[in-house]
Amino acid sequence: MSKLPIDVPKEKLQQVRMDMFRKVQREKRTKKRTFSVAIVFLLCLSFLFSIRVSPTIASHVAKIPGLESLVSAVARDEGIKDIVDNEYYEEINVTKSKNGLSLTLQGVIADHTGLVLFYDANASFDILKLNLEEVQLFQGDERIGGGGSFDGITKNKTHISSSVEYDFLEPFDYTSKDFKAVFHFNDKDKGNIEITVPFTLQNEIAKEKIFTANQTVNVGGQKFTITQIRRSPLEMSLDIEVDEANTMEILSFDDIAVVMQDGELRKSKRLPLSKNKREGKFTLYLQSNYFHDPESLKIIIGAVHAVPKGEDFIEVDFGTKEVLKKPDYFDWDISVTQQDVSVAINKRAQSRFLLLTDAVKEDGTGLEFKGATVSQEEQYEIETTQFEDYDGKAKIYINYFFNPIGENIELNIPLQ
Repeated sequence: MSKLPIDVPKEKLQQVRMDMFRKVQREKRTKKRTFSVAIVFLLCLSFLFSIRVSPTIASHVAKIPGLESLVSAVARDEGIKDIVDNEYYEEINVTKSKNGLSLTLQGVIADHTGLVLFYDANASFDILKLNLEEVQLFQGDERIGGGGSFDGITKNKTHISSSVEYDFLEPFDYTSKDFKAVFHFNDKDKGNIEITVPFTLQNEIAKEKIFTANQTVNVGGQKFTITQIRRSPLEMSLDIEVDEANTMEILSFDDIAVVMQDGELRKSKRLPLSKNKREGKFTLYLQSNYFHDPESLKIIIGAVHAVPKGEDFIEVDFGTKEVLKKPDYFDWDISVTQQDVSVAINKRAQSRFLLLTDAVKEDGTGLEFKGATVSQEEQYEIETTQFEDYDGKAKIYINYFFNPIGENIELNIPLQ
């Protein structure tokens, strides 16, 4: 088989890589203050609505204690701005302290797709060497699986402001609204600092809005169907099923966005859910338009990427550290060491990433993914993926390969 035709701007690839390999780490109200805090909070919110119009105002508001991380979220996600505008953001304002570190859980956004914690921390010591290692989230006494992803932390010598976001793969059940967040910090001088913040959600959890679309798209002879559109305050989800008769394996959809009535774009929010990719199912996540009720949705897709069916994996033997099989179009060097699989991508070539996060053992059971890194050498970028301890053969799936079979696709889906 000949190599696939690829002509990709390197700046675009670098931006995609940075987006996809963003480092992910593991994340009673006081009655006497209720009235005063509420007034200050409402006054501050009035500034939030002008953030996108005036960066100067945004920079000043970001300096108000308790608002830095919320301002950051509003600035990067129009759906969060809608949440604040429609008063769905829930103020918590609970403070706990330990070993000279005082942490305030300022507020929470919760729906059936996820939960976001906004917090500030102040210290009596220099915290430039303080790192947040993990935030465990509990509902009652039961820990919620998975770790939260950390937003970029704004910090100076004594102050931190940031957020922790939990994305749920299945609709979350709020049978109990009693939670606690356990923050695990590590400081070079003070060692481990663990702070537990209990909180109770008071607001009603918004119900998901589900619309059956069943719109089929043909791209280069390969078909997929947008089966339904699910909208929650934190995100909008597009459920997609791929036609079994396709001759190519669709790997990814780039630059997905929904065009609002004023021309504003609601863009991709997090990595697509691909646990059912080999069963022909995707879920794409975008910034939410939950608080809008358009008659139709205009969806744009920058590109659909695919490779020939049956050529979407590499096969290795961790015992002998050999590469047993790779696709014909795949001409990069692969090395197998211990539980790592590394791919060297020549910088002068069309560089890209692979997301080799899904793998199965030779008996058909899953091989657990442990992590991935990208390192730089003079001529190469090395993508290294680590799996659980295993000394047998494994099939490792390629989850991304830049090979567009269709670009600049526009869809109009009626919602009424």
